[in-house]
Amino acid sequence: MGGDLPSGDLPSARIAAALRARIAAGELAPGDPVPSTRALVAEHGVASATAARALTQLRDEGWVRTVPRVGSVVAPREPEPAAVSSRGPDLDRLVADAVAMADADGLAGLSMRRLASEVGVPTMSLYRLVRSKDELVVHMIEAAFAEAPLPPPRGDWRARLEAAARTQWRVHRRHPWVARVLSLSRPQALPSLLALADHELAALEEVVADPVERFDLHVALTSYVRGMAVDLAAERDAEADTGLDADTWAARDRGVQEALRRHGGPALRRVGDYPYELSRIFDAGLRVLLDGIAARSA
Repeated sequence: MGGDLPSGDLPSARIAAALRARIAAGELAPGDPVPSTRALVAEHGVASATAARALTQLRDEGWVRTVPRVGSVVAPREPEPAAVSSRGPDLDRLVADAVAMADADGLAGLSMRRLASEVGVPTMSLYRLVRSKDELVVHMIEAAFAEAPLPPPRGDWRARLEAAARTQWRVHRRHPWVARVLSLSRPQALPSLLALADHELAALEEVVADPVERFDLHVALTSYVRGMAVDLAAERDAEADTGLDADTWAARDRGVQEALRRHGGPALRRVGDYPYELSRIFDAGLRVLLDGIAARSA
């Protein structure tokens, strides 16, 4: 459950939202200078890096642009495409298109400007549905998990925990970008993530009496799946960049081969040609984690 994804509660996001509102209301017109980093620091009492992040966010979203020797100014308004309905897309369609774009190109390939072009509306019209890209990504996370609902709670605690872990793994395999916007230190109260937490905690009630320890184990299990999914996403990126899977790359990379020859110990050499396959590794790690819980309760 949860994520470290930046949200509207961050100071930089609040500053960006305030400037966005001024632009949308016409208080700042196209071509007008927007407050400088120094002015935002003085007005909001934040660090200069925070103010700079707010301006960067607005530039990435297409609200402002940088003019040499002038600074940041309000960007020109985009004309309405002739073929677009006055209503524009609804939130469900917007989220579905954003998920498809992130699935294909990762979150780095998703921008509000590109998404607006995909759905055929001006960029600014998207902000009637979501306040920022960060808020859009929160909706995307919920959509990704909502399409893979947890199975009914059947069987003993172990079967239920395994089902929850494998459900999460399916989400991450289908949507590799999700792992990169999730953590457990700053959880977001999304319905699907809360349902997942409750499912795991209910199963753990059968074997762990202490509620803090139960939550510790929930965090450990969910973090394990998420950590494996981060590796999965990184490997898919590497394959796209190099055209080689992990085994082929390791066999061909001279640096790896030389390092193994010079520094690899006897235990590494006894492994031989290791077949890197994340699904098998995931199964092995999950089995060990569940065995550990079972041993603790014995």
